[in-house]
Amino acid sequence: MMKTYRTSAQWQQLLLKRSTFSGTNIEFCQHHNVAITTYYKQRALLAKDQPNSTLPVHTQCLTSSRFVQVKQTTEVCAQTRQNTLQFDTLTGQLTFPIDLATADIVAIIKGLTV
Repeated sequence: MMKTYRTSAQWQQLLLKRSTFSGTNIEFCQHHNVAITTYYKQRALLAKDQPNSTLPVHTQCLTSSRFVQVKQTTEVCAQTRQNTLQFDTLTGQLTFPIDLATADIVAIIKGLTV
């Protein structure tokens, strides 16, 4: 889309045409080669500069919406098979072979807590 620079008077004329256009604001902007954000910005600027004008003004609803936008994400974790069993302790790491007997691992950990 090529940028078109308009004067304040040109914007006022364009915004006055909106009241006779039967489509949506987006369709109006596409028809007149105007970015929708520029349309809203210029409409707000002209409404602020000319408070008693006949330009269409969007009024905000005073009640807040009870809808909340929610974004759901899913975390995927990959598990890898390791040949060791690792314990992280306050003073370091313990690494045992995966085939070490459970009783031996328990005895080593109990020995560390004494």
